[in-house]
Amino acid sequence: MKRTILIPTDFSIESLNLFKYAAQHAQEPLNIVLVHGLHLSDSIFDLLFRTRADSVSKLTNPDFEDACRILRNKYASRINSFRIEIFSGVTQSAFQNFLEGNRITEILIPKTYTLRVSGKSFDVLPYLRASKLAPQEVEWKPIENAPERNQLAEIFLT
Repeated sequence: MKRTILIPTDFSIESLNLFKYAAQHAQEPLNIVLVHGLHLSDSIFDLLFRTRADSVSKLTNPDFEDACRILRNKYASRINSFRIEIFSGVTQSAFQNFLEGNRITEILIPKTYTLRVSGKSFDVLPYLRASKLAPQEVEWKPIENAPERNQLAEIFLT
């Protein structure tokens, strides 16, 4: 069975450190799923005509997309598939269904990094910590005064 790893993201380059960690430590090709929590819109137009891909494209930025592309290319032999999913449920059972539906086998979460949320976004870490799959906490030391902080060059730093 292929390993499918769930990694939370706030669409910052710094949040891709878990992606990088998973790829560096992979023994076999992985499926990587980045997840972001987003409350559904109340607008009937949004519900009828907007897709989750539209939501993702509004949240990402060109540097984040470039960083994902660079990581996928750098670790191409270790990454079978990569995608970004939106979780919009409000209960733990909805999250369990999300995990089962995406065939998640492992969860990586940051030990000290706090996801930045704004607008309709919400922190998915409480759902990840309370899931039936025991998440693996990963420690990485952010470079506090680096001029590259949250810029594309940051993925090459550690």
